[in-house]
Amino acid sequence: MKRLFIGIPIESQRSVQQVEAWRNDVQLNRNVLNWTIPGNWHITLFFLGSTEESAVSLLKRIIDESFSKTQAYETNLCGVGVFPNAHNPKVLWLGLQNLQPLMLAYSMLGELLRQNGFSFDQKPLKPHLTIARVKRADNPSIFQTLLAEFQETIFDQVHVNSVVLFESQTTPSGPIYKPLFEKQLIG
Repeated sequence: MKRLFIGIPIESQRSVQQVEAWRNDVQLNRNVLNWTIPGNWHITLFFLGSTEESAVSLLKRIIDESFSKTQAYETNLCGVGVFPNAHNPKVLWLGLQNLQPLMLAYSMLGELLRQNGFSFDQKPLKPHLTIARVKRADNPSIFQTLLAEFQETIFDQVHVNSVVLFESQTTPSGPIYKPLFEKQLIG
């Protein structure tokens, strides 16, 4: 079995610099946070979880078919937020301004996954880039301050140019996301 998800890799040196500043912020770090390494940054489209290894070739074909006519584009990483809310933060994230150019392919992908018997979380897509998981919130008011200060901030323009089937491998030093297939978008 492989623990799989389909996502969009995100690279942004300017955002890495901002996140580094937060990693070093004394007030923010009164909380216990597990920071996501920038090499693992992505927007999750579908989390498939434990999946038979034999299904990987079918998933590759489904991704390839779904995104065969999708153009690469640029959008902004903007705003900071938390799930589920600022009073009980569990995930600290940056937002992605626009996924609209991918939505037709995203819908087709979801339908093909369903038709082929794959199960996945049915929650509506909320495009976000997880930058940290909150393990313990000893100073939760700092999240409200962070949201107020950076909620509308544009951190960087990013290229959305591929969709990847990732395997999530758990290690003692944190997860490793291994690309199993990458579908390059047009352009």
